[in-house]
Order: sequence, then C-alpha cells, then structure tokens
Amino acid sequence: MSQIQDPMPPKRAAFYFDGFNLYHPVHEMGEPFMKWCNLWRLSEILCAPNGLDLKKVVFCTAMPFHKPDSLGRHRTFNNAQIACGVTVLEGHYVFNEELGRHSEKQSDINVALSLMMDAVDDVFDWAFLVSADSDQAATARVLKDRYPDKKLALVAPPNRKPPDKALPYSDLDFSIRKEDMERALLPNFVKSLDGRFIRRPLEYDPPKWWMPPDQRPKRKR
Repeated sequence: MSQIQDPMPPKRAAFYFDGFNLYHPVHEMGEPFMKWCNLWRLSEILCAPNGLDLKKVVFCTAMPFHKPDSLGRHRTFNNAQIACGVTVLEGHYVFNEELGRHSEKQSDINVALSLMMDAVDDVFDWAFLVSADSDQAATARVLKDRYPDKKLALVAPPNRKPPDKALPYSDLDFSIRKEDMERALLPNFVKSLDGRFIRRPLEYDPPKWWMPPDQRPKRKR
C-alpha cells in the first residue's frame, strides 16, 4: 500500500519593491554606493533563511524627466536591474502647482497591482512586499482576504519599520539590514541582455576603504 505523502510546503517567492520607498532610506545613509544594488540578489539573500525559491522580482519606480542628471543614473540603474532578471515598471512625475514641486506617480499602485495580478496567476506562495508605506496595508488586506493560503512578508527598507496597519495581515515582518544590501552590490560592469556592458555611474563607485562583507576580517569572539 502506498503511503499518502504530505503536500510540499509552499516554496515559491516573489518580491515587490516600491522604488522610492527604498531609495530615500538608502539615500539618507550618506553612502551613494549603496544605491548600486542588485535587487534580484538582495531578494535571494532575504528569502534564503526560509528556504524559498525566488521566482520573480518587481521594481516599481518613476522616471524623473525633469531632472536630466538624475534621469541618466536612474535609467542606468533600471537597465542593470533588467539585466539581472528584475521586472521594472516605470511611472512618471507630475508638477503640483499648489506645492510647487514634482510628485512621483504610479509606484505604489504598480506595486499593489503587480502583487495582486501575480496572486491571481499563482506566481508565488510567498509575497515579499518591500515598503514602509502604510497605504500598502490595503494591498496586504486584499491579498489575505482573497488568497488566505498565500503567505505575506512585510519588508521595511533600512532604518525603517514595516507599516503597523499592515502587520495584522502579515506572516513575517522584518527590516533590510545594511549588510545584506552590501552583500548584493552590483559590480563595476553589468552585462546587459544585448551583450553590451552597463557601467556603474561614477557617483556610485564605492570608496577605496570599503570592503565587501565576505572579505572583511572576522571578529574574534
């Protein structure tokens, strides 16, 4: 008589990054080289403790066409992410006359829509929502209401906490460590899908004193 086997535990993971929600905490570190991060590799590092198999990474951002210098770096960063397997969704900016400044649009809604559409398509067992924005509590609530068997991890950017309003719907929550981002930094040159090489912006070159975590002397206990 054949034995009835227990079903395999859910293992497929997908990450959904709110780009500007991640950018600002990293910018506040005062170390520009930390921005040149491989989001696919970072996602692999973050889901490894739970033995998960990474299937998809989505990066939602907005293109600053009103800032030519920033636009060039941003485009280079996006191309490097695409070369690493990341799905990049680009929003835009609008000028708010009342505030007298530009505001980015679509990033948060693209995160929510991407996560929910992938839930419908059964892309993941675990969704990692990378944002400290309390507005994403609605995304967390709808996911758990419609797909209670799907697992949700709330991931806050460095030096931030997961949004309190979303915690009741989460199965896991934590903040990204600086060391994990350092372990995922991209090299000086990244080979693009067309065979060309993407050069890291000079502003993102690490300082001479910086050393990757795996090359640092181990501390004596």
